[in-house]
Amino acid sequence: MRFLLWMQPRSRSAARSSMVVLAGVAVLVTVVFLPVQTGARNPTPTELLLLLGAVAVVLLGCWAARNRPVPALVAWAVVPLLSVVAIVVLDLLTSDVSVAAQVFFVFPTLYGASQLRRPGAVVMTVASVVGVGVVVLGSLPLAAAVADLGYVTAALVTTAVLLVRSGERQDELVTRLERLAAVDPLTGLATRRVLDEAARSAISGADSAEGTSLILLDVDEFKSVNDRYGHPGGDEVLVQLAEYLVRSARRDDIVSRLGGDEMAVLLPGCSKEALQRRAEQIVADVRAHTFVLHDGQAIRVSVSIGLANVPVDAADLQGLYVRADQALYEAKRSGRNRVGVLATPPTS
Repeated sequence: MRFLLWMQPRSRSAARSSMVVLAGVAVLVTVVFLPVQTGARNPTPTELLLLLGAVAVVLLGCWAARNRPVPALVAWAVVPLLSVVAIVVLDLLTSDVSVAAQVFFVFPTLYGASQLRRPGAVVMTVASVVGVGVVVLGSLPLAAAVADLGYVTAALVTTAVLLVRSGERQDELVTRLERLAAVDPLTGLATRRVLDEAARSAISGADSAEGTSLILLDVDEFKSVNDRYGHPGGDEVLVQLAEYLVRSARRDDIVSRLGGDEMAVLLPGCSKEALQRRAEQIVADVRAHTFVLHDGQAIRVSVSIGLANVPVDAADLQGLYVRADQALYEAKRSGRNRVGVLATPPTS
């Protein structure tokens, strides 16, 4: 089973395209240049039929390696190795041990090193080296065979190592970018994208009578904080506020920074009444908290909060945001440092 996992590509669509292109190029070049290739004999009709059958098996495997779980796992493991076998069969059928014939063993190595992770790339490189060995050791004097095998092995291994290292660096970069896209670099909170995904999942899968609730909050007069204490001071307020929200959150809650001084708390399985109590507690706790800046200055700030609940205030994610944002605006309009309350129910 571990072997099957080794042979699974990073991207099935990219691997399928790569495999078809490499197989197509190999067949085209062979058909065009085999008749004029010195040292190679023309295959018999039976041999050509066997060769075309091997290619057909490879292409059929590409078609089978789709999103069906078990067949796809097996196909992605077997088809690349069958391509090595097809190259070996072609070289043996044509008695061709020239460099022109051996160069096709680069193709499976290219596929493995560019489309698979390190264990799979090692498997394909070793398979290609073994294929070269079968061809040259069975057709050339020992000294010449060993020399050819040494040269080709060096080229295959070097190609594989460089491509694998490049692919791993790319994977690290993608992982780093995904992490940055998921986590706000200043506060360590989840980003809006993560909040949206969690909210959609909570709303669509909610089977609790309490529904899903959302708190939107921002710091009152945050611009004056930045003006008076500088952006480092404002950043410190946001960091400490984020730490408080995380400490006070339940295990399943998602705390997010939406941008600037605006933050959100998603509360799956939270009723409108519990949401109201939670929001009022946040307002009171922040009002009573002393924020200590890097230079030792102690300041006080307050927050305004808007809240909404599905299904009480909205039916979907967009409506949830709209109603919470309207409630936040009401809190600011009413004097800030409070929880906004909407007097009218949402229109259907």
